[in-house]
Amino acid sequence: MKNSRSELKYILIQALITLFIAFIPIYFYIDASIKNQDIKDRLDLQNYSNQVVLKIDNFTEQNGEIFYFPRSNIFYSTIFDENKNEIFSTNQSLDFFENDYKAYSDIFCYKKVLVNNILDKNYLVVCKDIDYSEVIYNVLILISIVSLFIFVLSFLVIKQSIEPYKKLNTYLDEFLKDAMHELKTPIGVARINIDMLSLKLKNDKNILRVKSALKNMTIIYEDLEYYMQQNAVKEEKRYMNISSFLEKRVEFFNDLATSKSIVFHKNIEQNIDIFFNEIELYRIVDNNLSNAIKYSKNNSNIYVKLEKKDNKLELVFKDEGIGIKDTSTVFERYYRGDNITGGFGIGLSIVKNICLKNGVKVNLESKENQGSTFTYIFNL
Repeated sequence: MKNSRSELKYILIQALITLFIAFIPIYFYIDASIKNQDIKDRLDLQNYSNQVVLKIDNFTEQNGEIFYFPRSNIFYSTIFDENKNEIFSTNQSLDFFENDYKAYSDIFCYKKVLVNNILDKNYLVVCKDIDYSEVIYNVLILISIVSLFIFVLSFLVIKQSIEPYKKLNTYLDEFLKDAMHELKTPIGVARINIDMLSLKLKNDKNILRVKSALKNMTIIYEDLEYYMQQNAVKEEKRYMNISSFLEKRVEFFNDLATSKSIVFHKNIEQNIDIFFNEIELYRIVDNNLSNAIKYSKNNSNIYVKLEKKDNKLELVFKDEGIGIKDTSTVFERYYRGDNITGGFGIGLSIVKNICLKNGVKVNLESKENQGSTFTYIFNL
């Protein structure tokens, strides 16, 4: 579904760009069509005025007594005397003008000089309504055909262009899923065995480092797993004791903190329930605790606070680490605080998306070389 939307977006962009370029010759076509219509109107006015003059001349030759001035549903005429005063009009009064042609806002007129006629008048002005409906109709037909052609052509071109990338993307997705599946078992086995070994060799620094490394691998693995399957994560929310949950997660990360001589300071209000997706809560808490340890200095402190305020729940993670230079980009995908510390830089991007999805407000305060404070405000 997501790929289909991306394809459609690229097709529309390609079609719009091509259509914009195509509008350049279309513009000149419209301009030429309007000019041709104006020339046609001039010829029509000339022909009609000649017909009127011919009828006047024929009437003179026949020596008739009553002259019936020609009338038309398309043209309307006005007779002026030598003083340029209106004598007669078929439809509506018209102004006299000096040039042969004159265009008003809605009508186009032609003036013809009368010579030696029985009416003894000097000027005939013939007008017709300005009508570009035929031009507009032709332009709309042209634009519709061109737009359809460009859209179909863009669809075929982009479809063919992205097909290799789609196959490559599908292959990479399958490869990553298989790799993730294969990694899960050895990571689990290694964690179980290192826990058993740590019982025999208590307080061994080498064992502690291995445990810390395995837990880091576990967080990275779970971030990647969630990132790859986030569209398939079910909206299964349930009431859970977040106080107990947070206590357990802090305990889980205690080995990582100990390896850097970091001390956790907990201020967790007890027996607070929250209606939330457990998998997504794991990602929020684990990423914040992991980052707090990762970017903290040795022999420093991390403060974890959980407090209920009215109908809000405030979850705070504060460290004494290196701080963040630009807080506006920290939640962007692949952002990393430095180029040395491990990770893919997707953790906080996942956290941001989860917070947006669930209406969790995020506040971040940070000072370089002094530390950062992440505050999450949940609605209860």
